[in-house]
Amino acid sequence: MKDEWVQTIREDLPDLSEFLEGIKGIGPIYRGADANYCYCCYMSIRLIEIHRILRNTGSVYLHVDPTMSHYLKLIMDCIFGYKNFRNEIAWKRNAGHGKGNQYTPKKYGALNDTIIFYVKSNNYFFDPYIPLTKKEIDAKFDNVDAQQRRYYTHQIMCNPTMPSRSNLCYTYNGVTNPHPSVWMVSKERLIEMDANGEVLWRDNKLPLRKILLKNYKGNPLSTAWTDIPSTRGKEKLGYPTQKPIALLERIIKASSREGDVVLDPFCGCATACFAAEKLERQWIGIDVSKKAYDYIKKRLRTAPAALNNLWKIEAEVDLGVESPKRTDLGVDHREKKFVYVISNPTFPNVYKVGISKNWKARLNQYQTSDPLRGYQKEFVFETPYYREIEKHIQEKFDNLSEWVQGDLEEIIQAIKNYTP
Repeated sequence: MKDEWVQTIREDLPDLSEFLEGIKGIGPIYRGADANYCYCCYMSIRLIEIHRILRNTGSVYLHVDPTMSHYLKLIMDCIFGYKNFRNEIAWKRNAGHGKGNQYTPKKYGALNDTIIFYVKSNNYFFDPYIPLTKKEIDAKFDNVDAQQRRYYTHQIMCNPTMPSRSNLCYTYNGVTNPHPSVWMVSKERLIEMDANGEVLWRDNKLPLRKILLKNYKGNPLSTAWTDIPSTRGKEKLGYPTQKPIALLERIIKASSREGDVVLDPFCGCATACFAAEKLERQWIGIDVSKKAYDYIKKRLRTAPAALNNLWKIEAEVDLGVESPKRTDLGVDHREKKFVYVISNPTFPNVYKVGISKNWKARLNQYQTSDPLRGYQKEFVFETPYYREIEKHIQEKFDNLSEWVQGDLEEIIQAIKNYTP
């Protein structure tokens, strides 16, 4: 773990910093370090960057085991916002049981891992359906209309117990719901459905909706994924945390279109990259080991017959071993942050001069930590030289730990007039 990670989190996401400080001492000590705290800092700095580069239409799926899922859920709340949480998916990866007949079980069998699903905004793509098998189609769509379209029927009027809604109370084609409840669709939508032959009119009976096979996307997914077992057979590469291709295909199909970009920043044996290529998405894989590159090349060249030989041996994969540089902000770009000055009337002529992307959140953190809530913002200044200015102020004025002592106007002028 690097000190600069902790510093960035403290400056840019004070709520997250406060949470991380709160979990210190909870969990095991590994080689003299607080293992849970270090892991959460390690993940936080990467999730912050994922949030930065993710498009507003994008989604993020974080796969974790039950030992850390509760920590990472709160970290994601701090970074992506609790309102952008969508689901916690339970993936049943194996059968799960106790240790064996010679042991008395000490806990329930471990059946599942957790996949946490977040978005960046409400403008995200989502298509969570499983196509039906031929057997399921034959059983479900057991009617054929005059246009040779297969369909099944569903009620189009609400049950008597449903509450009434004025905009759905109307008469159409001489039919009104005999109960106080209403139609299930607006009149405009019903007229459109009727014109498309999607309403089944019956003598002396209430009409029904025709669900046409050609319009049916499949069964909507729930948060319990029990139909995808862990990697096995020829698909297994021997990589310890390898995920089944079907799992990644499901996620990629649900949250992206053909041509979209899929990023796996912990790509391991490159299953996500492999699945993305199969589904005609662009992809980027990142891993600490070059083995990920070797795995994806091998998988593309020796794809099993089960994948219908979709790959060409000549498939090109670019490998970069240097950290990529940002190209969207210019060669000489430097990130800007706020240098802020905060005071507390209890301590005259003593000021906190700090750095933050969000000075209001930082001030709020001070306020909530003080029963008297006396902290006040005196000055903020956005600059790319925030680190240099902080050091300059601490050297120029009497330094009291994280605070400095001096005349407020002199401190403000020293910040404004600083030149690198």
